[in-house]
Amino acid sequence: MIRCHIEPLGIFVEIEEGETLHAGLEKSGIHIETPCGGNGTCGACRVWVSPPEKISSTPHENILPEDDVKGLRLACRTFPMEDISIRLGDNFIHDKADRSQGKILLHATLSGTIAFNPAATVTKDGDSFKLWYDRVSEPILLEDARPSFTPVGLAVDIGTTTVVVCLVSLVTGEILGTASSLNPQVIHGHDVLTRILYSKTREGLEEMASLIRNKLNSLTRELCLSLNTRQEEIVDGVIGANTTMLQLAAQMESASIGRSPFTFDIRGGTLYPAGFFGLNGNKAAKIYLPPILHAYVGTDISAGLLVCPDFFDNDKTILFIDMGTNGEICLNVKGRHYTTSTAAGPAFEGMGVSSGMRATDGAVEKVEIRDAFFQFHTINNGPIKGICGSGMVDLIAALLTSGYLDVSGRLLKKDDPFIVQFNDHLAFQYGDGIYLTQKDIRQIQLAKGAVRTGMDLIMEAGGIGCEDLDKIYVAGGFGNYLQPVHMERIGLIPKNTASKIMFCGNTSVAGSIALLVNKDRRAFLESALKKMTYLQLAESKAFMGCFLKNLDFSPEF
Repeated sequence: MIRCHIEPLGIFVEIEEGETLHAGLEKSGIHIETPCGGNGTCGACRVWVSPPEKISSTPHENILPEDDVKGLRLACRTFPMEDISIRLGDNFIHDKADRSQGKILLHATLSGTIAFNPAATVTKDGDSFKLWYDRVSEPILLEDARPSFTPVGLAVDIGTTTVVVCLVSLVTGEILGTASSLNPQVIHGHDVLTRILYSKTREGLEEMASLIRNKLNSLTRELCLSLNTRQEEIVDGVIGANTTMLQLAAQMESASIGRSPFTFDIRGGTLYPAGFFGLNGNKAAKIYLPPILHAYVGTDISAGLLVCPDFFDNDKTILFIDMGTNGEICLNVKGRHYTTSTAAGPAFEGMGVSSGMRATDGAVEKVEIRDAFFQFHTINNGPIKGICGSGMVDLIAALLTSGYLDVSGRLLKKDDPFIVQFNDHLAFQYGDGIYLTQKDIRQIQLAKGAVRTGMDLIMEAGGIGCEDLDKIYVAGGFGNYLQPVHMERIGLIPKNTASKIMFCGNTSVAGSIALLVNKDRRAFLESALKKMTYLQLAESKAFMGCFLKNLDFSPEF
């Protein structure tokens, strides 16, 4: 066995000969994020090894020659042969480490009043309690109920990147508490297709299910302890998640979601026992899944539409966009409903780019130009460690405005200290060892091109132009920190639509809460979305031309 000293954790782990550093650390509970699934292409699993000469180089465009000499390596391509020291960056998860989880959006920013009429109610019958559940004809005897029993519900958002759990009183409708975390599945890829690939084996599927189930139960347990609530009092739940996350949580084989014709087995508008998803609660607890609109438009989107005013207004034309890895889009054209999804990828969440990172301490989240100077604002005002999605959009907009970047996405050579050579190409340097490379810019172009193409084609299908839109609702953690004028500047949204943007936060959680506290919302949503038309972008003859056009940034206004 090879002994490795791990900093900043200050522990030793043992790794078998012939085993990658990544695999060995994972066995010890140290999970280094690998957006590419550990095949060596993304370059995100970089670690520092000492002494460098004991480990062969792992060539990658994100590792500069001078850093290679100092010991920067890819964990997924490093095979320790003798005892070494390892220094981790911010790209790992360790159960016992105290690390910032980054900015996780917990609630929606839109407000509204929802009548209290829960699907699950508990009544006392002599010395026992009975659970009455909407659409279930007979009451259920709660055998483990104590002299006092206060029913609560669980609203869950399983995002590709983050997980949020809310406890809600089913007596008053009050939100009792909220807990959140990174989705632990990120260690096996940042996008759903990589996770589907990892889960193709029985062992991989079991691990994926175990990771998310354990995390949800851990968050729920912590909430219950902090609120002096017993888990047995959880009798109802609603889960908002994309279809892949739902099937992985249910430990259902998901390969068919990743290939045409994109089929899935989980069913929306349906009740499941809580145990179906491995969730701890009352033995009689049920989980409601909102309608699933497509393999790539899940319950997080359908639930989220509930809390966006006007989306179901037959006199309004409303666009809804969830700015995440999957880029789901919904359109209401005066009562006609359309939806689609775009393969935006993880670039908007700070992944897949050389200095990208989640929205955590030291990430550039905002960029301004004042008096011809760049001003970089980091989370918690720490030194620059990298850049998150909102900062990336701001930076691209600033580079376009200041002439560092042309509309095709090409960095322009200037006699300027910001412009440097990085692996024989121009790059924009904005911190010590922190760069925006030409490849990074291309990744942003691909992401914004995908989202914008989805917007253009869904509006075309609805027979409208951007001037017909009354509002554009932008949901999701990334979207909530964007600046509309910069979204418009880079061409992420059409020209002259910045004033129509309304950020609505974590609509998945808010919609799930609405479905917990009002059973009529469930029936309404199921009925309202029956005639939702899904637009398969790749089948559109206009798709490729539209996508290529949208790769360019917007010209100066």
